[in-house]
Amino acid sequence: MYRQGSNLVLVACLCLHLAACGAMAETSAQISQQALVTQIESGAAPFILDVRTAEEYAAGHIPGAINIHFQELGDRLDELPDEPIVVYCERGVRANIAEQTLREAGVDSVLHLEGDMSLWRKNNLPLEREGVLPESLSESSPESERPLSSVTDSAELAAAQAAKSLEQRWIVSATEAKQLIDQGATLLDTRKLALTRLQNAVYADWKQFSPGDAVLAGKLLDQDAALTQRLQSLGISQHTPVVVFADPPGGWGEDGRIVWMLRTLGHSQVVLVDGGFKALVDAGVPVRQGNGAAEPGDFVVERNTTWEIQRDQLKAQLGEKNFVVIDTREAREYAGKTPYGEQRGGHVPGAINLYFKEFMGQDGRLLPANEIRSKLLTAGITPETQVVVYCTGGIRSGWLAAVLVSLGYSVKNYAGSMWEWSAAPAKDYPLEML
Repeated sequence: MYRQGSNLVLVACLCLHLAACGAMAETSAQISQQALVTQIESGAAPFILDVRTAEEYAAGHIPGAINIHFQELGDRLDELPDEPIVVYCERGVRANIAEQTLREAGVDSVLHLEGDMSLWRKNNLPLEREGVLPESLSESSPESERPLSSVTDSAELAAAQAAKSLEQRWIVSATEAKQLIDQGATLLDTRKLALTRLQNAVYADWKQFSPGDAVLAGKLLDQDAALTQRLQSLGISQHTPVVVFADPPGGWGEDGRIVWMLRTLGHSQVVLVDGGFKALVDAGVPVRQGNGAAEPGDFVVERNTTWEIQRDQLKAQLGEKNFVVIDTREAREYAGKTPYGEQRGGHVPGAINLYFKEFMGQDGRLLPANEIRSKLLTAGITPETQVVVYCTGGIRSGWLAAVLVSLGYSVKNYAGSMWEWSAAPAKDYPLEML
């Protein structure tokens, strides 16, 4: 639990540091959870700094971590070693501030733990308490709770590490994607008009998995058997990672839509490539001409509703505390224009407008994580906020959902979006205009 009054102090600190966060984002670096686990288990761990409260630290922390609350860090810099520092908190906000404090003090080698403690805990990674062995290192732990190093077969270890990592990550770099491709991952290309394809890539169109009806075109098919058959025809298999890419600068977020769709349909190892096609080519993935064919896969749909919301669920939650709806369309659409077939113009009551391409640079690569978090915080969105995203047919919003999930936010995509909402009676499903 936070100490009394800490929320007010945190808000004040965030206001003071918001301008600095943008500059910090340009040089900020992260370390993955698995990389830190590997270093800890090999005995080569860096200096790990837990900037949460003493109570949170005592309840469970990363093995070997030292606790200095982020508000006290400026007065205790002399306690830090002259070596790389890994910093973390619960969800990243306090660690961002601590990272800025360290950089302003001249500490250049600072790494932010990707996903922070919330993701560490979700991954069931080792925890340490004062006077107690790390939970996952106890000899009495059942097999399922032992650390990855307890798996004796190296191939099994590598597979377990990769699967665990991909379950939590929806976005990877082109370099990481190439490694997955080289290891046999299924490769999906969501670019419709492309003369040049990547070797072994198969074209996937989001429309293949949605009803043909204009009103329901953004929703997923209800028929699981039909979805299973179509996905298997693309080579999707149950335990094989899937790498999805697009042309981010010129696209509509089709790669994010496919990733969101497959996650929602039950595949736990699907990722999109930051930077898309060009980044993969630059990373050395071979190209070829024409479309490829796939060997049938064995994936079977088993839906997961964690990241999906239906129209009436959304309507019922409008106005709830700590609930934010993001309209990911262009400003003109949000204001009331209907260039893509909506039956009525405007936006869902109370929704804020954050165009999905605001979160990427001109080259199509994602903005630094700290910069994205700053944009969201300015809009009143924290990792504790329940977020719903929508657009015209759940494509652009599916992309933003993938980004937000990767950063640890709680988000649901309203796939029916404006095509469905605007076709319903105005008295029951109103829209606001600017």
